[in-house]
Amino acid sequence: MLEAKGLSAGYGERKVIRELSLELRRGELMALLGPNGSGKSTLLSALCGVLPRLSGEVLLENRPIGGIDRRSLSREISYVPQQSAFVQGFTVEEIVLMGRSCWLGTFERPGERDLALVESAIGTMELQEVRSKSVLEISGGEAQRACLARALAQDTPVALFDEPTSSLDPRHALLVMQRLSSMAGEGRAVAVALHDVNLALRYAGRMAFLKEGRLLGIRTPSEVEESILESVFDVGWSFAGASPGSRLAFPV
Repeated sequence: MLEAKGLSAGYGERKVIRELSLELRRGELMALLGPNGSGKSTLLSALCGVLPRLSGEVLLENRPIGGIDRRSLSREISYVPQQSAFVQGFTVEEIVLMGRSCWLGTFERPGERDLALVESAIGTMELQEVRSKSVLEISGGEAQRACLARALAQDTPVALFDEPTSSLDPRHALLVMQRLSSMAGEGRAVAVALHDVNLALRYAGRMAFLKEGRLLGIRTPSEVEESILESVFDVGWSFAGASPGSRLAFPV
C-alpha cells in the first residue's frame, strides 16, 4: 500500500537513509528497529512527505506521493513524530479534534462522526480526566498520548508512529501497542519505530532492521535471530521462550 523504492532522504545534501526499499502492507504492523541515528525517524518523515526525498520514490497505492496535495495526503497518512513541542495552551480535547481538520472545509464545524472519533480516541488513550486541561499543564506521557489520540481521530488507512511509547509507563506502552496492533487488524497499514525489541517481537507482523541509513533485513518475529540483532545493535543477544508472542530477547 505504501512503498519506498530506492529511497534516499536526509537534510540538505547529507543522506541519512540510502537507496532503501520496503513495502508497508494493509493489515500489517511493521516495526522499524535500529540504533540511534540509524534513519528510522528520517524514513518515517520521508514516507509521509514531511521530509523531501533526495532520490527514489514513495508510492501510495502506486501513486507518487509528490503528486498528491497535502490535504489529500493527510486523509491517507497520519504521522506522529518522536517529539511534539506545544507552545500554545490548547486543551487535550482541542488537540485531538485537530486530527479531523483535514476532513473539514474552511469554517466547517465538526459533525457527529468527527466528534464520535474524537471521543473514541480520548477514551482509547485514557485521557478523559485531562481532556479539558491545557497540554502545557499535563505530563509528558499524557501529552504523548494526546498526540497519539489525534492520529487515531484522523482515521487514515496508513499510520506512522515514531517511538510512540518512549515517554510512557509500561501499562500505557502496552495499551498503545495493543491499539496499534488492532488498527492493523482492522486493515490499516501501520509502521512504528521502536527501541524496544520485545515490544516488536510481541506485536509486529514484520520487523525491519536499519543501520547507518540502510536496510539490513526484514524478518517476521519468529525469523529474528541473534545474528541480525548483533549486527544492528553491536551487542550480543540471547532469546528466551519459543512460542509466538512469548519470545523475549536480551542483550548480553
